[in-house]
Amino acid sequence: MKLTKSTKYATLVISILTASLLNEYIVNVINSYYKERTYLSVLIGMLVTVLVFVPMFGLVRNFMDKASKSYIKASKKVAKKSSSGLLIGFLIAFAVLFVFFAKIRHNIDVLANIAAIIK
Repeated sequence: MKLTKSTKYATLVISILTASLLNEYIVNVINSYYKERTYLSVLIGMLVTVLVFVPMFGLVRNFMDKASKSYIKASKKVAKKSSSGLLIGFLIAFAVLFVFFAKIRHNIDVLANIAAIIK
């Protein structure tokens, strides 16, 4: 696969995961105010999803693409070879997003678990 195509896929994946994480966090904060599971809370969650994803893939997409591309470009510079730099940068971003997803979606503290294993 060409490097430019790989870069586009990497930035797309990072952008989608970031938007999903932001959406999950906002929905969790809103749901903390609504203890009861009601249709209203479902509608609010749906509204938040639309309010997060529409700008993300519209107006904010340009910003995320630039931020993701500059991150990946920097990781390519750190590694001497562009393709390995892209892979390393993507894996680091993916790992960071994994830690946040585990905490927000499943209330798993990955860093505490790693620290416990190391000790």
